[in-house]
Amino acid sequence: MDRSAWAVPAASALIACGVSIGTLQALADDSEELAERVRSVEIEQAGDESVKVMVKQNTDRLERLEAVVMENAKQLSAIRADMAAICASTGSNCPR
Repeated sequence: MDRSAWAVPAASALIACGVSIGTLQALADDSEELAERVRSVEIEQAGDESVKVMVKQNTDRLERLEAVVMENAKQLSAIRADMAAICASTGSNCPR
């Protein structure tokens, strides 16, 4: 076979290889872009989850604080009632 019989298929093969390499490079670029998008979404979701956890923790703390305040109010009411009873039974002039 002479060179012209080999040249056309070789040129076609080289062009096909070049196109394939270009396609692979574009695919790799798209994969990197997609991976970056996934990373940013994961970071955003992690941030949202941490905010949810913080809100839940703060809500729990607030509920415990409300329970403590309610208990203090009950104790204060009982102390006032006891003081009023003591003042009444001793006939003292207690400030109100």
